[in-house]
Amino acid sequence: MARDEHYTVPHTKARGIFCLETDWTGVAKAPSVFSLLGLLRSSPLRIPSIHRHVATQDSFHHYLEKWVQVQHGDYPILYLALHGVEGEVQFGDLRRSDNHVTLDELEKALKGRCRGRVLHFSSCRTLVVTEKRVQQFLKATGAVAVSGYRRDIDWIRSAVFDLGLLACMQQNAFTAPGLRAVKSRVLRRYGGEAKALQFRMFVRASR
Repeated sequence: MARDEHYTVPHTKARGIFCLETDWTGVAKAPSVFSLLGLLRSSPLRIPSIHRHVATQDSFHHYLEKWVQVQHGDYPILYLALHGVEGEVQFGDLRRSDNHVTLDELEKALKGRCRGRVLHFSSCRTLVVTEKRVQQFLKATGAVAVSGYRRDIDWIRSAVFDLGLLACMQQNAFTAPGLRAVKSRVLRRYGGEAKALQFRMFVRASR
């Protein structure tokens, strides 16, 4: 097997995942990415994770504030397993307008606070925006990269893709060149699914 096909254990500390997830369906039968995070945690990569459910804008912003705190610096990956439409994420009761957070609002909340961090939008169509808009978000927040999908996604297919993506993120430094290498690896390994899901990954442009 070619060396590139292996998920190598990083020489540095594993980069933790801070996950905010909505309730997808009825409370009794709702699926969850919690088990996916458990698999990554128990894998040879030993990726630590924090998982919290969000159902209101207050809870969403509460945990967003937790993520950017210094004590959570070992969890530089924000994994947003939420509902979405073009340019926004949604959670909880979607009939409530305050359960929708736009990219503009997220940028304002995270302005200058995401240095060395990455956001992954595991949500439908959130990244149906221009690359210029995403680069503005990256510049304003300081994040190194943003990834997500540009179409309605099947829950299981996106979860499987997320698993591979989050594992690939462990294999390079969280710098612009490092995340570009991650992007290349993901497209090389999972190009068919990336195309089907309309996956996009934007790395902050060099100054």
